[in-house]
Amino acid sequence: MDTPSPASAGSDRTSADTTNDGNDLGTPATSPSSSAPTSPWADLVSQRKISAEAAEFFGDLKNYLPLGCLTFEDFTTSDRGDFGSWQDVTDLPLILGVDSTLPSLVAKLVQAGWLRVQAGRSTPDTRFFIFRMYILPGDAGHRYVDRRDSTLWKALRGLIAEVDVSPEIWQGWCPLGTKRKFDTWATCDEGSLFYMFNKLPSPSPSVDVVEEKYAHEALEDLLDPASVLPGLRTVLYPYQRRSAGLMLQLESFAQLKLDPRLEQRQAPDGSVYYYGARDLLFLRQPRYYEACRGGILAESMGLGKTVIVLSLILATKHHPPVMPPAYAPLPVREKVGKMSDMAISAINRRSLPWKIEFERIRHATGDDMTSCAAKLEQSLPMYEIPREPQRWNRRTILPPPKRMVLAATTLVVVPRNLCKQWQSEMQKHVEESALKVLVMEDLKRALPPPEELRTYDVVLFSRNRFEMEIRDGSDGQGRRISTKQSECRCPYVGATRIRDCHCVRSDDLYDSPLSHLHFKRLVIDEGHFFANHKSTAVAVANKLVKADHRWVVSGTPAKDLLGVEVDTSVADNIWHSTKESRDTVLDQRRAFSAKEDTAGAVKSLGDLATSFLKIRPWCSEGTIERKEADWDEYIYRHEDLRKRTYSGFSTCLRRTLDIVVKTQPKDVERDIELPRLTHEVVRLEPSFYDKLSANLFTLVLTANAVTSEFTDADYLFHKNSAKARYQLVSNLRQSAFFWTGFSEDDVRASVDNSSRYLAKEGTSCSAKDRQMLEEMMACADVILASSGWKAMSRSHEIGLFVDGWPGDSAQHWSFGRSCAPLLTGVSQLQDAQRHVNERASMDDPGEGLSGAGIRAIAPARHETVEEEPDVEGKRKKAEKSLLTKSGIPTSSLEGEPALKRRSSLGGKGGKSSPKKLTRAFKVTKPQKQGAPKRSLPAGLERAVAASPPTSAGVSPTAGTPQSSRKRRRSELEAIDFIFPSDSPYLRSRIIGTTSAKLSYLISQILKYYKDEKILVFYDGDNVAYYIAQMLELLHIKHEIYAKSLSAALKAEYVVRFDQEPQDRVLLMDVKQAAFGLNLSSASRIYFVNPVCRPNIEAQAIKRAHRIGQTRKVCVETLVLKGTIEEKMLERAKRMTRSEHMDAKALEDDGGVREIIQSARMLPVFKGEGEREGYEQMARLEEPQQLWGREGWRETVVGRAVVASPAGGERKRRRTVTFEDITKADENARVVDDDEETRPGVKRRVLSFVDCSNPSVVEEQDMEVDDGSDDEPMRLAVLLQEIVRRL
Repeated sequence: MDTPSPASAGSDRTSADTTNDGNDLGTPATSPSSSAPTSPWADLVSQRKISAEAAEFFGDLKNYLPLGCLTFEDFTTSDRGDFGSWQDVTDLPLILGVDSTLPSLVAKLVQAGWLRVQAGRSTPDTRFFIFRMYILPGDAGHRYVDRRDSTLWKALRGLIAEVDVSPEIWQGWCPLGTKRKFDTWATCDEGSLFYMFNKLPSPSPSVDVVEEKYAHEALEDLLDPASVLPGLRTVLYPYQRRSAGLMLQLESFAQLKLDPRLEQRQAPDGSVYYYGARDLLFLRQPRYYEACRGGILAESMGLGKTVIVLSLILATKHHPPVMPPAYAPLPVREKVGKMSDMAISAINRRSLPWKIEFERIRHATGDDMTSCAAKLEQSLPMYEIPREPQRWNRRTILPPPKRMVLAATTLVVVPRNLCKQWQSEMQKHVEESALKVLVMEDLKRALPPPEELRTYDVVLFSRNRFEMEIRDGSDGQGRRISTKQSECRCPYVGATRIRDCHCVRSDDLYDSPLSHLHFKRLVIDEGHFFANHKSTAVAVANKLVKADHRWVVSGTPAKDLLGVEVDTSVADNIWHSTKESRDTVLDQRRAFSAKEDTAGAVKSLGDLATSFLKIRPWCSEGTIERKEADWDEYIYRHEDLRKRTYSGFSTCLRRTLDIVVKTQPKDVERDIELPRLTHEVVRLEPSFYDKLSANLFTLVLTANAVTSEFTDADYLFHKNSAKARYQLVSNLRQSAFFWTGFSEDDVRASVDNSSRYLAKEGTSCSAKDRQMLEEMMACADVILASSGWKAMSRSHEIGLFVDGWPGDSAQHWSFGRSCAPLLTGVSQLQDAQRHVNERASMDDPGEGLSGAGIRAIAPARHETVEEEPDVEGKRKKAEKSLLTKSGIPTSSLEGEPALKRRSSLGGKGGKSSPKKLTRAFKVTKPQKQGAPKRSLPAGLERAVAASPPTSAGVSPTAGTPQSSRKRRRSELEAIDFIFPSDSPYLRSRIIGTTSAKLSYLISQILKYYKDEKILVFYDGDNVAYYIAQMLELLHIKHEIYAKSLSAALKAEYVVRFDQEPQDRVLLMDVKQAAFGLNLSSASRIYFVNPVCRPNIEAQAIKRAHRIGQTRKVCVETLVLKGTIEEKMLERAKRMTRSEHMDAKALEDDGGVREIIQSARMLPVFKGEGEREGYEQMARLEEPQQLWGREGWRETVVGRAVVASPAGGERKRRRTVTFEDITKADENARVVDDDEETRPGVKRRVLSFVDCSNPSVVEEQDMEVDDGSDDEPMRLAVLLQEIVRRL
């Protein structure tokens, strides 16, 4: 055969094919010695359409990439000896002789230089033409090719979809059934985000990849099991060492990574190229970006993320950040510098940790290197960044460069409620002097200047304090200097030419110290909150903080993105995450979901990568790129170049997830084994009053459904009634514990409405509906006949049953007609307990008990307080009038009922707005004079009072006959008093409550609280109040972690409960349980109401079942048998994850709605015996003593310590003092001053106190400044002496 001309440019490529494939391509179709016509580029050069240089570039086939082949059958009868060799072709229509769009597409691309085509015949069957397609890569020919032509891009899209990439066809063989089309779209990465996240490999750091000396040594210390990290008290588990080591490796190892938008593909000839599907981009050479030098620490909840971060900080202590090379030139000196100056300059320029070397010298030789260290401290490592002026003109003055000082400091930003916990963790895991820590939690505290700030190893910010740094560049009024420089236009002063200038001045602007330091790293705890790129915290982090490394610390780095070990924890009885159960869950959630995987967690990860972690190419800040890559555009496989089809994930997402540090559960289990955890659903038999509450809601639902005839807007399940339905169902779920929201008028109104409907003619009411409604009306009559229910409804009290009430005062404390047993409210019982305990030393401690009972029981017997007019309430009531007409009381569509004795701090039992109930949690300052304190639970009382809690943990209450706060001798003598064994008051017992859940819960707490700490999750403030009051009545110390508490109090309560042995019970709102709290001291967990949301429940339980837990953890969920609550729980267990995701609220699920709609009445009486008191209660396992029980003395003394005036003005308080008459001294005299108390008057106290002689105790008047902070302290001293005597 003839030798091909150089213009054919096919011989080199074909020879390469022969070499690469190892086949002898000596056939006529593939012979390297084939001939070809002259190249067309010479004609274009002669016509001066392209330059000779461009013709040479286009003529060289090495500049093109093998793309694939097109095959056509030749139906002509011409001599098939033609095209026996690979020949360049430019005009396919002339060769094929067929009508097709492909020839025109190929012609356009060939003429533009985007494509080269070679033609030949198939070896086994010469009827087939094979056309090899060579494409010009996007990283070549920029000088000669115009890539802005949209018609060419359209032609290329049409062509590549038809190309066959089979190597056999490229070699000239055309066997049947071996065609493989070019995949235009991104390669699909099988799996959902949940699957990929939980299949990430465990950390496996390597010391060899870290070349920098000091980082290499620090990594060795972290990974060596025998090594003790300096300053760390805690011994790290192996998986914790590996996680911290990988974090250090990512920080220290500078590496380049392939652009995640590109994927490597193999050409038909075996060569490799890179393809960007979304941009239709072909590249010969890969495109790299610098890898992220931070990431996401996503270890599962309870596996010690905090100690991992602390170990990383300790390992890199004194390691300064790297000075940017662009701003670290060699200094130019006027004369030869000193050797010390040059050494200091080199140390600072190279960011060497000189303190580490000096410490080694000191240990080796004893030399402290004091003078050298002083010089290095004085010569701060800094660099300058040139500033661009805001505007360029003839008068522009170049602003001075900005100086940045290097600081080996780690900024840690945490939610405010976790700030105290972080401090506690540092004290637990880090030696006292190992880290210098600055805590910035106080909103009024200013940051120290940069020179001082850089001396700290850790600066711990609460998130709201961190956000306050957004003031940088503004004055006290929030004004900033405009970018447009303008003259002052302020008005003149009077008739002068002097302006009364109020313009913003640069001297008045706040200059944040953060903006002048280059930090080592920035760590964000619970960093999923930083996924919102519009948040103030993200703005501060991006605008002010310059840090080498950024880390997000969160077990849930994105919304609903949990570890599989948490999902497998949601089991019925035993929580034990095994490999088999994890694999089962992973298989169930392996497939890509177009609904779950296109929103929520994926978008949150994208926002973190873009706005906070600054991962390229998703963030273009600080680069020469014009714009950042669109996250949604590239991480999915879109099977349309214009639209987003979300057909699955591309490989781009998995390659971006390599910044996540997460250990596989199997590797954690190999290193550590947590105590066993059991979870049991306890089904309780509802009490008589539980049934009444359940039937009331059933009455409401039935009356509404029947009277509205299941249609129109007045039907509760109409689409326009969603808000009212949500509130009613929420109230229904809370009523399973206890509910007093319905009044007598509400019940009567619902009955009257139902009666009118049944009497109406022409309705479509069926016989079944009529019978059901009549049964409900009969049940309402039973409810209205219950004197106990009416009393609790009026007073909003939960009822307690007492047996053995002493004397004739029982009838004055009873809610019902019967006194055997006596039914009364918990607040009333607290008053009675306090009344007797304070008079324990009297001949008759119960003197006046009847009168006290009359006053305490009045709100329950006579509803005499009128409600204040409420314009907003009237408006809301008008909005609900439509539903009210259909049998739904307005009270059932509102929130929880306002608890009269706890909601109003200054009222006398009248109704108040529910907002006041919430407000009681928010107050964190001492109550001002003029607002008498009301009866509050112990946990709530400590939230209101500024004084320390009493040793007994029971906060006193006011509003009793003793509210004058005058302490008499007899009241203190009661401390020494012991009730006689035959005292009738010792025989009084609390035997039950009106709530089955409360009785069971209190019985469990009484059984275990002395040996174990208990965590109670509730949903609804009233539930917390009732439980807290009962615990206060039984003198059990507790705290309330409510959503309305200040963040500072929340943090304090968590630390106190976890560390203080006297704190035994923590009541926590279940909605607040998923934010990084560590409550590993608790080993018993109770859910008062079923959560019905697996993720929320799992995260709540993980607060206790985590590292640090040494006991078996027992979890119980309380449910009432046969109620709607039980059926909703069963339905929630059967719901799939997608069904949970679809239901914004649980009642949005069709199955739950059907359960609510089909609710039926519970039988109230099982027999005649249940009509009496003993059968109506939910009994406690063991009757509890009411008076004189353990801890009552501390309660009496505690009330004396924190008591405050009840009046609106400052008054003289009668206080007991002790005088030592054995050694009389003028400094020991008691001063009785009748002058009015003045602000600022100091307390007059004795110089010493002698408690050895109780006979000299006297009553004296003393001036007291109630605002003094010394009062609790001085009274506490007195209390200590009294307790010592006991």
